[in-house]
Amino acid sequence: MTEQDINVDQLADAIAKKLRLLPPTDKVLWDAKECAEYLRMSEKHFMDRVSKTMKFPKPIKLPSETGRRAHSRWYASEVMDWAKSYKQAS
Repeated sequence: MTEQDINVDQLADAIAKKLRLLPPTDKVLWDAKECAEYLRMSEKHFMDRVSKTMKFPKPIKLPSETGRRAHSRWYASEVMDWAKSYKQAS
């Protein structure tokens, strides 16, 4: 085996380590871009239309260093649950 060959065991260990470091989705905050990517739409459409619907999860507005409110953030799990709520019955 050469240096260019992939050591599958090392790769699997590295991936497992990364996965353990990821927090659960109910702890992860997404910005507008990440929400839009998950929902497969443009960020503009997400911000102009989807994020403002009454049923969409309310944003979290963390303060910035200047004390002003920063851009909105949403819990990933809440966005996922919202999307699932629109699943059509068979």
